[in-house]
Amino acid sequence: MLARLLYLWPLLVLGASGNDCEGESCSKHSSRIVGGERTEPNSRPFQVALYSRVGTTGELGFCGGSLLSQEWVVTAAHCLFHDGEEVNHVQAILGAHSLYDRYENGRRVVNVNELVIHPEYEPTTFTNDIALIKLANAVQITDTIRTIQLPYRNISAFNFAGMGGTVSGWGIASEGVTFISPTLRQKLMTVVTDTMCNVYYFDQLPPSAMCAFHGAAGTCKGDNGGPLTIFYNLTEEDILVGVASFVSADGCNDDQPSVFTRVQRYLDWIHEVTGVEII
Repeated sequence: MLARLLYLWPLLVLGASGNDCEGESCSKHSSRIVGGERTEPNSRPFQVALYSRVGTTGELGFCGGSLLSQEWVVTAAHCLFHDGEEVNHVQAILGAHSLYDRYENGRRVVNVNELVIHPEYEPTTFTNDIALIKLANAVQITDTIRTIQLPYRNISAFNFAGMGGTVSGWGIASEGVTFISPTLRQKLMTVVTDTMCNVYYFDQLPPSAMCAFHGAAGTCKGDNGGPLTIFYNLTEEDILVGVASFVSADGCNDDQPSVFTRVQRYLDWIHEVTGVEII
């Protein structure tokens, strides 16, 4: 049943639009991530856009990601497959806000030369839906491009339930739309317990999942692989706690919790692959 309810692949980019959703024409879907609140430019400088395809002429897919270091990006494992075949051409865009503006100040386009999918990823259940991408060239840290902090060891056992979490991405604005959002958008949600989330998903969530809920907003196609962050008051910084996983087969999780891979479960694996220090 789970596989029938969920959208398995990254958004295939079938078209593009320079028009943002505004006013009554957006209908109720304007409350979703991509139709709700525009981020302030470069307020989430760790956000990465990923274009991928199989071969040089395959369909173009789109997902989000988060910059962990000058060379490594974390995303969802399912973002690196199209129709069950692993992609082999990936390009990362960093420092972007207006995605279609090629001349946007501070952005960087970088090819990818290595894909590391979690060795225990299960595509039918989305267990261990996490992957690491190595950039072909190390990027310079600037005002528009910065890394995101991973969970600290001393909070890695927390479930974060009840905390506010911010999710962001360029995903679609509503079902049936084939183009991604022109500008990066975000939504503040509440992290919910695994028990509550499983009520919505027939007790079939993988043990690696965590959920956040708003009630009238959620992740959509194209937001897959993107970040869920909490603000950690002790150090006054954003912490990456989730990687956006599957969405509804209808295209958006607007009336059910949005599902993420729980990053804290993979700290040792991330360190082993990337060398990023976990403190």
